[in-house]
Amino acid sequence: MAGLRMRLITSSSSPFLIVRSRYLRAPTLPHRPTHTMAAHSQAIEEQTLPLYHRKYYYPVKIGQVFNDRYRIISKLGYGAYSTVWLAWDERSYSVKVVLIWAAVADLESRENEYTSLKVSVQVDNNNAELSPVLNEINVLQRLKQFADEDHPGLDFTRLARDIFETESLSGRHYCTAYKPQGNSTRILQEKFPNAITPKPLVKSLIHRLLFSVNWLHATCGVAHTDIEDQESQDPNLPITSTINKTMPIIVYKSKPTMLELSGLPILTDYGQMRVVEGCVNQDWWMSDLYRAPEVLLHLPWGFPVDIWSIGVMTLELLEGKNLFDPIDRVHGQYVLPLALAQYIGYLGPPPLSIIQKSPLFSTYFDAEGNWVSEPPVPKTSLEDFVTTIPPGQEKDQFSRFIRKILTWDPEVRATSNEVIPDEWLMRPVEEML
Repeated sequence: MAGLRMRLITSSSSPFLIVRSRYLRAPTLPHRPTHTMAAHSQAIEEQTLPLYHRKYYYPVKIGQVFNDRYRIISKLGYGAYSTVWLAWDERSYSVKVVLIWAAVADLESRENEYTSLKVSVQVDNNNAELSPVLNEINVLQRLKQFADEDHPGLDFTRLARDIFETESLSGRHYCTAYKPQGNSTRILQEKFPNAITPKPLVKSLIHRLLFSVNWLHATCGVAHTDIEDQESQDPNLPITSTINKTMPIIVYKSKPTMLELSGLPILTDYGQMRVVEGCVNQDWWMSDLYRAPEVLLHLPWGFPVDIWSIGVMTLELLEGKNLFDPIDRVHGQYVLPLALAQYIGYLGPPPLSIIQKSPLFSTYFDAEGNWVSEPPVPKTSLEDFVTTIPPGQEKDQFSRFIRKILTWDPEVRATSNEVIPDEWLMRPVEEML
């Protein structure tokens, strides 16, 4: 171990080594980027978002230190409400080596030295109740109260390590530090031909996701409401953007992270999470391609919307395409009657007892619950949609699995407790190849 300097420390319980090495130093980073930045007249990264305004985003710089602790290394990504950065936690630089009997040394994990730092857009104090940023902060603080629970779902749920505020010239921003994670499921899916994810991998992802959702529902009393594959952006170097003619600004492009089929799937992104326990939710919610039928029908909704999303995501991973596509691509609009027709095509007619409660009933259905609107109901089924599982015992098992998840009635939709031991999820891997 050339280059190591060690000193032996003795404690009352056992001796251990503190290791310092030129190979284990914190990254030496300039406070300002030293590379040449190219001028760019086109919108890039967060600038491409529909509601982008430079004053909302904190102007993070490579080498900048947040909270006297987190030194920015590179940009990982961006979204409508934040940018995300890889940072070095300068307080955690301490590597221990434990001596085991015959002086065999083992380095302690260094994962705590790196942090994923999420820097929010400016917080609007005038609309605090509607702010996804404040909603996520409040939810993370709520989840922290239950983090000591002995539940397997905690292994698959991303919790905040640190939450603090910072100021920019335009206002207040929240910063959230997390354990760094890998790529999204969408990036993983795109690595396979035709975006068709192998069945054993799908089963493993969905099974673990159900444990996370079970913890959120049963222990924390919240629904995620936004479970789906996530997009990421193309990586490149920092660029000086000149789309604002009055003052050029620095916008960094995201760096890629290495994709490895290792580790655990982690549920993250809580900006759309809702408290369900003791509350009534009945507003228009969820992403367009994953929207549960009770939300579509303007009915009260709760925990079952997450189970619905998991079902839609399962089919998307297996088939490499979305189950529903109720979007007018010409005008970029969600078409509600098109969505209803597609849902009927795959699920069958909705129970009369359900749609009679909906304010949409008389608009799209007759008194007996028959569809009377345009467009026509497509002639299809969930079984027809699934082509990656050939007819036989496994497809029959999968059909039962997906049919108890994708239901019109949230009251009969299976809970996470009921789905976790499902026969298809528990099917031996060798029988799925």
